[in-house]
Amino acid sequence: MIFVVGGAYQGKTGYVQENYGSEYKVLEDYHLTVRGQLEAGLDPIEEWEKFAQEHLGSDVCQDMGDEQKTPLGENALDKVIIISCDLGSGLVPIEPFEREYREQVGRVNCLIAGKATQVIRVISGIGTKIK
Repeated sequence: MIFVVGGAYQGKTGYVQENYGSEYKVLEDYHLTVRGQLEAGLDPIEEWEKFAQEHLGSDVCQDMGDEQKTPLGENALDKVIIISCDLGSGLVPIEPFEREYREQVGRVNCLIAGKATQVIRVISGIGTKIK
């Protein structure tokens, strides 16, 4: 699994489109997934762990369009890219929900980075491999 992280509007999606082929499954804006989970009263860390177990574990399957789902095999994680924003820089939000959101995105990003085989930080459209 490849994790691409950076600030808002720094060119993360464009970087992935330019540097990786269509054989990759790309999960964009994972930080917004965390927001939705918090708004629904869910624990984003637990939700990530469930998602990782269901979709990134040994039984990973890929949707092959009109074909049936087929196991990707042992290198399945090499074909998944997760894109998320780094919200930890800048001013601390005044609203409690926004502070909690920022903290939870940071914690989930740490978990994703820990599982990733590569972590790429994108600034101004330039990716730097940090893991």
